[in-house]
Amino acid sequence: MTKRKLTIISAVMCLLLITTSCGKSEKTSQVEEVDISEQSKIIEAFGIVKAEDSKDVIIEFPAVVMDVQVEEGQHVGLNEPIITLDLTKYQALIQDKKIELNIAKLEEKSAVTSLNGLTLDDKTSELEKLKNNLEFAKSHYQQAAEEFKNKENLYNEGAISQESYNQYKKITDEAKNKMNDIEYELKIASESNDRNIEQYQVSKETEMNKADILAQKGTQIEYGVAVMESKLNKPFIVGNQVVSEYENAAVYDLKYAPGNITSEEQKAFTIVNLDSLIVEANVPEEFIKDVKEGQTVKIVPVADRTKEYEGSVVYLSGMAFSNNGETVVPVKISINTKDSFLLPNYNVDVYIDTLD
Repeated sequence: MTKRKLTIISAVMCLLLITTSCGKSEKTSQVEEVDISEQSKIIEAFGIVKAEDSKDVIIEFPAVVMDVQVEEGQHVGLNEPIITLDLTKYQALIQDKKIELNIAKLEEKSAVTSLNGLTLDDKTSELEKLKNNLEFAKSHYQQAAEEFKNKENLYNEGAISQESYNQYKKITDEAKNKMNDIEYELKIASESNDRNIEQYQVSKETEMNKADILAQKGTQIEYGVAVMESKLNKPFIVGNQVVSEYENAAVYDLKYAPGNITSEEQKAFTIVNLDSLIVEANVPEEFIKDVKEGQTVKIVPVADRTKEYEGSVVYLSGMAFSNNGETVVPVKISINTKDSFLLPNYNVDVYIDTLD
């Protein structure tokens, strides 16, 4: 009998017993039929122990490795130290960033204060006063001009003296000059007010842009600080040590030695949760029709065939694959009776009870 073949030992033994019985007794006229279909439903396959829960641990910041406390493949418990790091330089970088953030916030506050302190030199009331004065001056000039026109007619008729004429002309000229002066003053004040408004708008926009830029700078620095701190805030980092996240784990593929500098481009090691062990096996396609989830499985490790473990089929692949020229369907088998003997990558024989 070879692996991954239906077990038919019981059937063969029954056939041998029937043949022997017929040879010894010619008096037996009828042989009892034996149904061997129910005795040949164990499917044997080869499998490998795997951990469903495993991860590559990456230290995402630069730090000097001070010590590596474990050996390749060593078992570790929860929070047991694996690597000790010197975090001095990285923590100093974070502190520098925080100082930079405080400066940026102060600069932003100063810019906002400057923005709020901007005031417009409002000449509205002065302009209104000049406009009223101009209206009054125009009215006064019109009255003086009409009065002078009347006096001029009287002067031409000889009704008033030259002195009276000159007096009225002087009053009219003064009213006109006063009106022109106020009109010019209003023009200058209006132009000055327009320049003040324009300058105020430019200054306001400049200060607003400055405040916005500083606010964005502060936000960017704050985000950078949060990212740097988050790289330390990992479940596998406690203080300056990289530790196990699992109660029962094994560490392998260690990449660092004391004196190395960590990098986010390289993993530090791989850790597997030994409480998540399963068996991955390949069942030949001709037998997969009889395999169902929930069926009982006997697991026998190649490392010690005196040991047996009970398991169950928990997953059947939805695809078949070619393996060493044979078409197989991958299945996953839980290990219901674990102990410390079974380890990842152990080879095992599995016996699937398709009658279960």
